[in-house]
Amino acid sequence: MILADRISHVHYAIRDIVLEAQRIESSGKEMTYLNIGDPCRYGYYPPKHITDSIIQAFRENKWHGYAPSGGDPELRKAIADNENINKDDVFITSGLSEGIDFLFQALLNPGDNFLLPSPGYPLYNTKNDIYEGTHNYYECNENYEPDVEDIRNKINDRTKAIVVINPNNPTGKVYSYKTLKGIADLAGEHNIPIIADEVYDKLVFDDEFHSMTEFRDVKVIRGNSLSKVFLYPGARVGYLSFHGDGMDNIKSAIQKLCNARLSINWEIQRGAIAAYTQPYDLEPLLKKFKEQRDLAYKYIKESDVLDTVKPEGAFYMFIKVNGKWKDDKDFIINLMKDKGIVTVPGSGFSPVMKGVYFRIVYLPPVETLKNAMEKIIDFAESKN
Repeated sequence: MILADRISHVHYAIRDIVLEAQRIESSGKEMTYLNIGDPCRYGYYPPKHITDSIIQAFRENKWHGYAPSGGDPELRKAIADNENINKDDVFITSGLSEGIDFLFQALLNPGDNFLLPSPGYPLYNTKNDIYEGTHNYYECNENYEPDVEDIRNKINDRTKAIVVINPNNPTGKVYSYKTLKGIADLAGEHNIPIIADEVYDKLVFDDEFHSMTEFRDVKVIRGNSLSKVFLYPGARVGYLSFHGDGMDNIKSAIQKLCNARLSINWEIQRGAIAAYTQPYDLEPLLKKFKEQRDLAYKYIKESDVLDTVKPEGAFYMFIKVNGKWKDDKDFIINLMKDKGIVTVPGSGFSPVMKGVYFRIVYLPPVETLKNAMEKIIDFAESKN
């Protein structure tokens, strides 16, 4: 069979590396997976009030059919109330991943561009290629803070949106108010929307989080989901919310795309209502994540070969390798073969970054994390 050309553009570094890891594992080598941001893999699970609501929905007969395509009206209202917008400004998607896909479908013609962060979440890079967008990446400084002047210089007449991932995946950086305001000012000046990916918005350790929706005179499309803050990636419930005037056409387009795929599982949406309306004490979770962060960071800072910026949110660490490596894939594949540690190459998060980087997830139990970090340090220093 002759495949469509677009299939050649489908790549996803976080999961693609697993194929090589499984090949190595099949030879009998024990592997430690630090590659995927799935809290459930490391022993964290959704709050009981969410799963209880889902169980209740399964016991009732009225939630087994197709849900409204744009999402359960109660869920849309709950999110809208939290964000001080109207219910019709919220659309429920299959995780934020589907929402991202919808935005590319609705806004990007071949040759257009979304101004994307470097580094940033790989799905944006993949969708940009699938929908034939031109590459347009804005840089961050040495502290992983977006360079506002670089954004200014890279906005052009084919720029359809600016993507801001805050807290950032893969760096864990929480952006300053000054930086966010600078980006908002540019978006307002050029009358282009901001796509604000804020799925880690409550997983912040050391600094204050500011949402892009605080800037009222700018078009902001906010994305979020149950996956990270509520520790429920398998639920596949996310949403897009629209803030600002002049977006009726894009909202109509998103509704069409929702209609075309029918609906998100209704019982799970009933659990999401509980997530967005009932109390949820995050402090124990944040304390645990911060301890894990500090442990991994201590190892990196004591190394002469590895370097990083201390993450302020999420649960990732983006690490630079100083040494004579061909590229980041050369480093991580040899790390897997030698030490059995599975990470993600930095190039998966940016095709334009120079240098050798890799990303880890620091959520495993303490002893597992210690063992993994010791192996990473030993490998990097012995091969330098």
